[in-house]
Amino acid sequence: MAAKDAVQRFGRSLSAMVMPNIGAFIAWGLITAIFIQNGWWPNENIAKMVSPMLKYLLPTLIAYTAGKNVCGVRGGVAGAVAAMGVIIGTDTPMFLGAMIMGPIAGWCIKKFDSLVEGKVGAGFEMLVDNFSLGIIAMLLAIAGYLVIGNVVSWITDGLSAGVNWMLTHNLNPLLAVLVDPAKVLFLNNAVNHGIMTPLGIQQAAEMGQSMLFLIDPNPGPGLGILLSCWVFGKGMTKQSAPGAAVIQLFGGIHEIYFPYVLARPILLFAVMVGNICALSFYTLTNFGLVAPASPGSLISIILMSPKGRTLIGILGVLIGTLVSFLISIPMIKARPDFQGESEGAAAPSDDAAIASEPAVPEASIHKIVFSCDAGMGSSALGATRFKARLMKEGLSEIQCVNSPVNEVPVDADIVVCQHTLADRAKFSGGRPVDKAQIITLTNFLSDPALDSLLSSLKGGERSLPLLMEKNILLGLPSETKEEAILRAGKLLESSGYVAPGYAEAMIEREKSLTTYMGMGIAIPHGTAEAKEKVLRSGIVVLQYPKGVVFGDEKAHLLVGIAGVGDEHLEILAHISEALEDEEVLNKLFTTSDKDEVYRDFMTKSP
Repeated sequence: MAAKDAVQRFGRSLSAMVMPNIGAFIAWGLITAIFIQNGWWPNENIAKMVSPMLKYLLPTLIAYTAGKNVCGVRGGVAGAVAAMGVIIGTDTPMFLGAMIMGPIAGWCIKKFDSLVEGKVGAGFEMLVDNFSLGIIAMLLAIAGYLVIGNVVSWITDGLSAGVNWMLTHNLNPLLAVLVDPAKVLFLNNAVNHGIMTPLGIQQAAEMGQSMLFLIDPNPGPGLGILLSCWVFGKGMTKQSAPGAAVIQLFGGIHEIYFPYVLARPILLFAVMVGNICALSFYTLTNFGLVAPASPGSLISIILMSPKGRTLIGILGVLIGTLVSFLISIPMIKARPDFQGESEGAAAPSDDAAIASEPAVPEASIHKIVFSCDAGMGSSALGATRFKARLMKEGLSEIQCVNSPVNEVPVDADIVVCQHTLADRAKFSGGRPVDKAQIITLTNFLSDPALDSLLSSLKGGERSLPLLMEKNILLGLPSETKEEAILRAGKLLESSGYVAPGYAEAMIEREKSLTTYMGMGIAIPHGTAEAKEKVLRSGIVVLQYPKGVVFGDEKAHLLVGIAGVGDEHLEILAHISEALEDEEVLNKLFTTSDKDEVYRDFMTKSP
C-alpha cells in the first residue's frame, strides 16, 4: 500500500508540473502544425518561434511550475533559473531536466526559509529573501550546467532510444496494457501529462510527430463502452450513457466513462483491446500528433494531426470505438444495469457525505467546490452541471466552482470529489480544509450524493448527512452502558441532530427496554416523548473492542440514532441490513479504519 501511495504521489507531482502549462504546449503545437515548412500554411518567419519555444520556454515553464508547487513564487523563480543551467548546457530539449531542477530548487528555498525563520532582523527581510534566492538559484544553475544537464541528457537519450526501439519493433500498442488500468483509477493526468507528454515532445522535436500523444487521449475505446451501455444497458446505465458519450467524444473528459468500468471491471478488457487496435493502426500508418491532444477529444486529435493526415487520426478513433463496442456487448448484456455497483475497484456512491469536520449549517453554505486531480476535466463538468441545477431551483446565490484537489479554496463550504481523492481534499495544499464538508461520488454526471446535496440545499428534512466521519469513534475503552449511551447522545447533540435533553431520554429508554440487539450490537435511541427533540435524522457509531456490558451480553458496537417522524424505523432496518454479514460485523468490532466503517454502514442509504 505504501509503495502504491508513493507511486501515485510521484505521478501526481509529475502531472502537476505539466498540466498548468498545457496551453503553452498547445500554442507551440499549433504554431508547429500551421507554420513550419510542411505545415498547413508555411511561414518561415513565424516558424522561427518553434525552436526557441521548445528549447527555452516550455522547459522553463515546467521548472517554474514545479518549484512553485514546492515553495510558492520564490520556489518557482529559483526553479526557472536553475533550469537554465541544464537547458543551456546541452543541445537536448530539457523537459526531464526541468522536471528535476524545479522541485530541487523549490525544496532548497523551502529548506533555507525554514532555517532562517524568526532569525532575520527587522528591516532585513527583503535583503535576505532576494540574495538567498539569487545565490541558491545561481549555484543550482551552475550545477545544472556542469553536471546535472549531462546526466539528464544521457538519460533522455536512453529513453528516446527506448521509444524509437518500440516504434521500430511496432510494440507501442502494448503500452495500452499499462496505461488503461491506470487511467480508470483516475491516474490519467499523471500518466498522460506527467510521462507521455514530455517524452512525446522530445520525439516530436526529432521526428515532427509522436504516437505517444495518442496512447492516452484517444476517446474511441471509452466511447465504445458508453455506446454499448446506451444500446444494451438498462436503467441508469442506459439513461446516463448518451450524455456521457457526447462529452467523451467532443469534450475529451475521459473521467466520464471511468465509473462505468469501475462498476463492471471486466469492461477494462474491452477498453484495452480497443486502444491496442487503434494504436496498431496508427503504428502501421506511421501516424502521430505534432503536439499533445488536451483534452483528449476528437476535435483535439483533428487539430493536432499533421497536414494531410487528419483522416487517419479520425479512423483510429473509430477503430478504437468499434472494437471496444463489440467486445463490451456480451459483458453489458450479462448485467445491463450496473450503474452504481461496486465490484472490484469501484468506489461506493454514497447517499450521504463524508464530513471531516462538523457539517456546515444549510443557511451558511456559500461556495461549493467540485474538485478533481487537475481541476479542469470532470470537476469543471460537474460544477457546470450542478450550477445549472442550482439556478433552476432558485439557488443562484450559492457559488459553484471547480479546482484542483490540491488547491481547494480556503472558503469552500462543501467539496465534491471522487472517493479516491477525499483524503487529499481534506488536506488541500498541505493544510486542513477546516470547515468544508467533503462529499464523495463516482460520477460527476449522475450520482445520488448530488441529488441528496441538492435536496438539502432546497431545505429538505435532512440538511446534515446521516453519518459523518467525526461521529465514528473507534477503539474506545470499556465503560458502563449508561456512560456509553450518554456519550452517543451527546455526540448526536453536538453534531446538530438533536436538541439538549435527548441524551438523557436515551438513558430513560434503556431503563424501560434494553436496546441491545444481539450479535454484539446495541442501538440506543430516545423515548417516544423525546421525538420533539429530534432536529434531523442521523446516527453515530461507537466501537468498544473490549465491549460494554448490557445485562448478560457485551456490545462492541453502539449505534446511536435519531430519526425525524418514523425515520428511526427506516434507519433501524437499514442498520440491520448493513450489518447482517457476520464476517463484516466481526471486522467492524476491531477495525481502526473509519472509512471502512463508513462504507459498511452507508453502502445502502435509507
